[in-house]
Amino acid sequence: MDMVIVGVIIALIVVLAIVLVVNASRLKPTPVEGPLPQSSAMGTDEAVERFREILRSKTVWAAADPNADHTAFDEFVPKLRRLYPRVFETCELEMIDTYGISLLWKGENREVAPVLFMAHHDVVEADPTGWTHDPFAADIEDGKIYARGAVDTKCIWAALMEAAESLIAEGYMPPRDVYFFSSNTEEDGGDTAPHMVEHLKEIGRVPYMVLDEGGAVIDNPPLGVKGEFAAIGVAEKGIFDAYIETSASGGHASTPSLTDATAKLVSGLDDLQKNPPRAALSEPVAAMLKELAARSGFGLRLVFGNLWLFRPLVVKIMKGSSETAAMVRTTYALTQLEGSRAHNVIPKKAKATVNVRIDPSESVEVALGRIKERFDDETTYELDEVCEPSPVSPFNGDPAFEYLRRIVHSVYPDAGIAPYVQTSCSDARHFARVCPRTYRFAGILFRGDQRMRIHGQDENLDVDAYKRGIGFYIELIRHLDMLGK
Repeated sequence: MDMVIVGVIIALIVVLAIVLVVNASRLKPTPVEGPLPQSSAMGTDEAVERFREILRSKTVWAAADPNADHTAFDEFVPKLRRLYPRVFETCELEMIDTYGISLLWKGENREVAPVLFMAHHDVVEADPTGWTHDPFAADIEDGKIYARGAVDTKCIWAALMEAAESLIAEGYMPPRDVYFFSSNTEEDGGDTAPHMVEHLKEIGRVPYMVLDEGGAVIDNPPLGVKGEFAAIGVAEKGIFDAYIETSASGGHASTPSLTDATAKLVSGLDDLQKNPPRAALSEPVAAMLKELAARSGFGLRLVFGNLWLFRPLVVKIMKGSSETAAMVRTTYALTQLEGSRAHNVIPKKAKATVNVRIDPSESVEVALGRIKERFDDETTYELDEVCEPSPVSPFNGDPAFEYLRRIVHSVYPDAGIAPYVQTSCSDARHFARVCPRTYRFAGILFRGDQRMRIHGQDENLDVDAYKRGIGFYIELIRHLDMLGK
């Protein structure tokens, strides 16, 4: 009898091994259905020079400064008119909140819903200290353009303008209306994008598809994958800043207590940090990891080809890195602390700011509730920059997502393509409220640490990558007749 049991166990192990190996062997890169010919569209040296002119505009909005100089914004549209005359002769210009730019390129069939391609032309301030080049000079060195906004996101706006200018020169007319939109307040979380959304609703022109910044083509994907990889954002995390204030009696530092305002604040924050929310592998993240694994070694294919078995292990691995952990759960980042102004005084009040990024599976209420559990009834909370997580845009077999895959494949034929969840915020979140097909992707190759230099020192972009990116946006517009209704 014992031998029978042993035999059954061995048989089950063999069957399991066979299933695991078969599933691993079946995990292959997802083919692109109906692929387009490889694109040869490229930007020119003249296009690069126009891009450099745009980068030299110091369009720092600085909403918190009532005396901020907005001269660069006053001069921005006149500069665009000069650089892209065909675009402004062909498209209808409408300014949103004075400096937001909406350009409507009317298509052949105005009965179908339009598409909207967007970026933002405001940038964060750039302290020249630590830069190797003037952040607003747009210098070129070793084939790279150094400038604030080179990646975030004047490259997208300039490439869209170049694509439209080129196609108009060819006599091309889109099959449906195309909106080009650029916000002047994205970096400060301003109202320009929400007001554009309301404007489109009022005139009955809610887009069929929206494409904003977010993901990109990268040359250093995770999991040891070699080559280029395109991550198309299908959702983004929610966000809010929680201003937490604890209260107590206060007193002299010589007689501290665990019920002091500072002690309560530190204890609650420590508990919050040491007990993060449960991590879970969402479908977009799972799809991205499987696509990466399909281009990696057998070991990873074995794991990701059998998520029915290894999902808990994958989640544990994802939790091991701060970057990947942010993809699988809500995060709480302690950013500011305030206590006593005197070294020997226990304050009556202590304050902290926690920046919360909410997983799409949760809500603002749930994420805030997790904070409140750590503090007593004397604690107060004030929220700022509140935004619920975006809904997940369709990606499995959806015509819009498949259209994006075809365009990416035509320009970057060797790149893997997959959905992902964006851990940062963009203006896309406002459009996602009215447009289910809202995607976040820059059709431009960001090499090495270029994405990490956004808002940092020496932000830069490869000249050749920008030229190639223009080709992406040309193809994106040129083939709109293949997009769903």
